[in-house]
Amino acid sequence: MMEWIKKHDVVAKAASLLFAFFLWLFVISSQGMEMTKTFSRVAVDLKGIDSLTANNLVMTSGSQSAVTFKVTGSSDRIAMLIDNDGLSVTADLSSITEPGEYDVRYQVTSTVSEVTISKVTPSIKIVVDRLISKSFPIDLTLTGILQDGYVFDSYALTPDAVTVTGPEHVLETIVSAPASFDISDVRSTVTSTLAYTLLGADGAEVRSSQIHVDTPSIKLTYSVRQRGEIPLMLDVSDYGFINDSMVDIELSPATVKVSGAPDVVSTLNRIDLGTVSLEQVFEESRYELTMPLVLPNGVTSDDGVTSVKVTIRPTEVVKANIELPRDVLPASEDFTYASDLIVTVWTTDLKAPSLGPDSIDLTLSYDASELAVGLNELPVRVTPLERQMIVIGEYTVVVEVPEKEE
Repeated sequence: MMEWIKKHDVVAKAASLLFAFFLWLFVISSQGMEMTKTFSRVAVDLKGIDSLTANNLVMTSGSQSAVTFKVTGSSDRIAMLIDNDGLSVTADLSSITEPGEYDVRYQVTSTVSEVTISKVTPSIKIVVDRLISKSFPIDLTLTGILQDGYVFDSYALTPDAVTVTGPEHVLETIVSAPASFDISDVRSTVTSTLAYTLLGADGAEVRSSQIHVDTPSIKLTYSVRQRGEIPLMLDVSDYGFINDSMVDIELSPATVKVSGAPDVVSTLNRIDLGTVSLEQVFEESRYELTMPLVLPNGVTSDDGVTSVKVTIRPTEVVKANIELPRDVLPASEDFTYASDLIVTVWTTDLKAPSLGPDSIDLTLSYDASELAVGLNELPVRVTPLERQMIVIGEYTVVVEVPEKEE
């Protein structure tokens, strides 16, 4: 018999059955036992946020509130809460209408009945501030030095100020919105996107996740003017045989200091004053002229020069007189000459000494029937017979008409 019991392990099997029976009795009896479960750092679902916004308020602290509480009940009820996550924690902020610190009570709701909830955290702390907007002008700092030959013209910021929205106590600490730009390599008009920083009175950057700006960056348009000293040039039109090689032309000033758009100034190698007629100069003996200085669009005179004095001096030509006595003037049966004739001409230095009555041709133009008895003034057409000669002005001679014999 003993051998059979040992062979079939009857004692071990009986012990196992007995242990399972008592364990079953323990579980059955424990299902009705009361117990307490602590729930720690449970997030609070905040209600009434829209009400804060409607009152121009913003929550600056407490948005991530968490609480601790205890739930007491039978073990099977507690197990249902854990398995089904049947707890919700809420707090209502709709009664807050002014900035300040508030201790707000919260509510714990259970989907499982026959449990008791006791709060370890009595309330949550909420800090509310006024929500405002302020505008801060961009404080631009230019760094570096412009290269030689370039000067500052203008700059424009778009926008030139930024609007910051956030809690009032944060915005009150902001005193400036600086940005910087290096001008060292600027040689024309440039447009650049710049970042700016919000700074407090201590010079430190004001950082907060609760502040918002209307634009994250600004656009800078920076313009320079290029400087240059440009020679002035004058064209002349010939007067007969007289050309620009026979005169000395002096311009005062001879050059002009200008500044302007680099794409214009960089292409300037001269500035033309225009054309002067040598005929006008020599006929009117006007050897000093004033010419207006007209600069290209976008270019200005750094010295404020608006006109140029032009002085023209004959160098290889002279003014000479050819005397024509009455006896060499064209003869006529209708009258006698009452005066000699002196003709003034421009000619070369070399030609002037050899000029005489045979250097010109005279032609009288008149109608004998219109001549009156006595003195008459008749026009004379003077034609030069020398190539390098120019007759100056118009001429007349005085003639005397005798009375007709009957």
